[in-house]
Amino acid sequence: MIFDAVLADRTGPVAVRMLDGAADERADVRLLLLEIVTGLSGCSIHDLWPEAAAAAVARLRDPDEPVRRAAAWLLAEADHRQVVELLTGAGQEQDPVARLALAEALLVRPDAPERQLLAADRDPAIRLRAARRPDTEAVLADLDAAGARLGGPGGRVGWGAGTVWGLAARSGDENTCYEHVGLLAARDTAVAQRAAVDMAEVALREWRAAPEALVPHLRPLLGAAAGPGVRAAAAAVLGSLLETTRLCAGDLAGLLDELPDAAAPALARIGDVRALPQLCRLVAEGRTAEVVGEAAEGLAGAGADIGPLVAAAAEFLDRHLDRHEGATDRNAAAAVGVLRVCGAASAVAVPQLLRLLGADDAGWLRTRAALALGETGPAAAAAVPLLEGLAGGGSTRFEGHVEMALIRITGERRRAERLFARLPAWRRNASLAADLLEWFAEHGGLEPQHVAYLWEAVDTEGSVHPKWAAALWRHEGAAAAALALEILPRALDGELYGPYACTVLGDMGAAAAPAVPALRAVAGRRVRVALYTGSFEQDTRGDERLAAAAREALHRIGEAAAGPWNS
Repeated sequence: MIFDAVLADRTGPVAVRMLDGAADERADVRLLLLEIVTGLSGCSIHDLWPEAAAAAVARLRDPDEPVRRAAAWLLAEADHRQVVELLTGAGQEQDPVARLALAEALLVRPDAPERQLLAADRDPAIRLRAARRPDTEAVLADLDAAGARLGGPGGRVGWGAGTVWGLAARSGDENTCYEHVGLLAARDTAVAQRAAVDMAEVALREWRAAPEALVPHLRPLLGAAAGPGVRAAAAAVLGSLLETTRLCAGDLAGLLDELPDAAAPALARIGDVRALPQLCRLVAEGRTAEVVGEAAEGLAGAGADIGPLVAAAAEFLDRHLDRHEGATDRNAAAAVGVLRVCGAASAVAVPQLLRLLGADDAGWLRTRAALALGETGPAAAAAVPLLEGLAGGGSTRFEGHVEMALIRITGERRRAERLFARLPAWRRNASLAADLLEWFAEHGGLEPQHVAYLWEAVDTEGSVHPKWAAALWRHEGAAAAALALEILPRALDGELYGPYACTVLGDMGAAAAPAVPALRAVAGRRVRVALYTGSFEQDTRGDERLAAAAREALHRIGEAAAGPWNS
């Protein structure tokens, strides 16, 4: 409503009310409204918004620093010319916070024409923000003097110098970027070392060779010689990737007590059992994000005793449900995620999952609880009566998850056949159909009617689910190999089914030889695959897993064919 009203009439009553609110006596209200109006200004096709510009100029002298920064960013969207004048003209803005925010707002555009002029500004923070790389003593001196001032609260981005340089380096030579990280890390100031960490973070997300190149520069920052802030930042960055965690496992293990939020999930993801006590504590306290599911999966895959982790998740869910907290609690979702990946070991937490599943206000957490019960398998037999009451034939996504949970718990093929007979049109619930047919294939094999359904779907659907192609190949063999080799390589560049497709192609052995070029393209990339899974860290780990799965598939195909596919 606000979005539509403001974009429809920038001088209308809704827009006027929002701009008037920028003068509210409460600083948090002023800040919020300025940020909203800035976003709306950027969505408009108009270059100028005089009324918003006037409101922004009035707030450049606000007593609250974040408000001054937000006002600067709004002015940059509403009247770019006025920002340039305030920075370089005769009537220059004098407040250093506002001036720097105005410069940051201009320079967020890589091709900003004002960059060269601002590189000679009187303020070292503005000169620093205009520098493209840390390649001169003058830039490094500005970094030491004013680096801590960049990216303050209230601005639209919180980039420090290292992030700015890392983003700029993506279009250049990666080895030069690595050299600059090493230069910054070796400097004996905290602001330079933090810039090294931030620059490395961007590089690690961009290039697959970055872990091996950058760990030697960053590992010393995990030690006692580095300041607490630098050490925490370095642990967070190095612990965000699987490869960097493996390379620094000993150092991160030494930080489990000091920095458990970073070190414990990181080590657990690679199956390091030293993380288990701290990870259990984090889960029980509800202080962790959804990535603990990934961490629990790493420990479970390493054969660790995950009973204490299940108990911690159950303990947190009990407290969560007793307090009647809102259903959107992400920590509760994290606890359920832990139980989901722990499989049969989660049997002791079935009562908590049932409470969550039966809660009327549990919303989307009910779906996660159903998934967790299904993954628990026969050990979740106590959940069958409640799940049967919630099943509705799979006509909705939630009901589909409930039906599949019942099938996985009971193992009843007749129940699965009844669901198969009631499946809606393929395009409406393709994922449910794929899961169900995969279950058939793994529990007694496909029947003629299943195979007929799959071939019909392949012939009639515009997009073929990778699991359909895999199920057909596993049942039909050579008769479906051509289909699998057409469909599976298309899924290789995605986190959702990329590793799955690699696994199936590896299972195909020598028959998958035509997919070798596609697998090599994935395994041999210099730049990481863009996955968009929810966070930069998850995207990067997804690329690591995808590359590893592609290399493993090449190895298996090469072994089967006795050929050099993995060379």
